[in-house]
Amino acid sequence: MLTHVLREHNLNKILLSYLGLWPFQNELARSLLPISYLVLQMTCYPLVIIMLYDHWENSRLVFECCSQIVLLTTFVAKLTNDFWNHDKIRQLCEAMEKHWSTFTSEFETRVLKDYSLISRKFTILYSIIMFSMIAIFLMVPLTPILLDIIRPLNESRPRFFAVSIEWRIDKDKYFVPIFCYNMSIIVTGTIIMVGIDTMHVTCTVHACSLFSIISQQLEKVISELGIDKLSEQVTYQEYVICLRKYQLALEFVDVLNSMYRTVALIMLLMTGAIISLVGVRIVYVLNQLEEVMRFGLVIIGMLMQLLILCYSGQKLMDESQNVFYRAYAAKWYKFSPRLKSLLIITLYRSFIPCGLTAGNIFSLSMATYATVVRTGISYFTTFLSLKD
Repeated sequence: MLTHVLREHNLNKILLSYLGLWPFQNELARSLLPISYLVLQMTCYPLVIIMLYDHWENSRLVFECCSQIVLLTTFVAKLTNDFWNHDKIRQLCEAMEKHWSTFTSEFETRVLKDYSLISRKFTILYSIIMFSMIAIFLMVPLTPILLDIIRPLNESRPRFFAVSIEWRIDKDKYFVPIFCYNMSIIVTGTIIMVGIDTMHVTCTVHACSLFSIISQQLEKVISELGIDKLSEQVTYQEYVICLRKYQLALEFVDVLNSMYRTVALIMLLMTGAIISLVGVRIVYVLNQLEEVMRFGLVIIGMLMQLLILCYSGQKLMDESQNVFYRAYAAKWYKFSPRLKSLLIITLYRSFIPCGLTAGNIFSLSMATYATVVRTGISYFTTFLSLKD
């Protein structure tokens, strides 16, 4: 039983259960729900491609189609990655439960609780922000209908959809079913983003708590080193226990990184593409407030996802580096030979910070975030010069 995990991260369990990605739910749900979401998202690809084919001469619609393909690819990649790596999600959850049983002192439990509270607050806040943005995004196409009711004109105002796709049918006649289909695509995509992103951040924050505990305990063990033999023996045993816990933290991060590194690389590429493509699309509709709001929310949402991904990776690097800094500050000349050998091992391993990567190519950090945004803006200016 995942007693501690369910107590601290029950909201993450609920969000993943809606996607069929919670590793301990019914096996039928774990198979049908993700496949249903994948099929629903992928049905949008042919419609967007048809629209791209029909309006190839219209650069405005070409940019819009490309941006929709990028968003769909993001949703599909995230869901496919977690569906394919369901065993690793189980492994991460079981490891988190094991950590709560291993780090049992009052100090360790307090740190674990503090960090789990941070992840819980983030999950709630992120969910509220994303679903609020999507609610606004979906309300924009309903504005003409509401205005027709509140302030009717001699003729109905033109209607549009949150996601423009080509159906080759009368869109006014079939407005309701098309709108429901668009809404299902957007809502399921948002659930995918929120559920997977919050679980990723929860695991990363948990890893940060482990490194925080280890770095502080390491400093405490070293500072309490005495000069008599008995004290040295006690210190050695405590140091060994600390290193074993350090190994648990490293193994946890290895599993976490192996699970998300591919989708992290996709996120970097897709965010840069969204900034450039949707940015150009906004330029076409600067005189239409509703359209500017609609596409602006898309860019804000993608930037927010990438910021969370990179900031959590940066925080993990910082916490893991604290292990090196505190070991480096030790008065090594007071150590016995065997303690010195352990200190050398600690310094050697912690010298390179432990963090998350995107495809084992880029580290997830704020520097990477700045690079992606700068690159996206560069391509935006290039596409802007070609839009006419």
